[in-house]
Amino acid sequence: MRATGIRLLLALAACGRESDAQTGGQPLAIRIEPAGDSSRLVLTAAPGWKIGARLKPGLETDEGLVFRFDAARLTPDSAYFAEPPIAIVPGRLAMVHGTLRASACAAGERVCRVVVVRLRTKSVNGKR
Repeated sequence: MRATGIRLLLALAACGRESDAQTGGQPLAIRIEPAGDSSRLVLTAAPGWKIGARLKPGLETDEGLVFRFDAARLTPDSAYFAEPPIAIVPGRLAMVHGTLRASACAAGERVCRVVVVRLRTKSVNGKR
């Protein structure tokens, strides 16, 4: 699928691992893609990282709405997403404000870390 949206980088310095430039050196990133009249938020992990599926990632907006990320394919033990999880948000977004809660695991770690990140992004084109 072609990503036509904006990539939003999450500052997850607490995780302290190096990762690929694909995610700006961070273990997780969100990108926004158009989905009809809505927007698709795609949560991706840097190489060597996995997104935990037992605690579904969620984005709580500044307005108090909560959007859960999910995917059709999980690993055989159902512990991790086998493909990037998505959340569908009504309306066409150019920015996201809110709090993301997710669990991320670095390669070789047996326990995921719960990550809480405050998202404050600026719009590229001034629209919301």
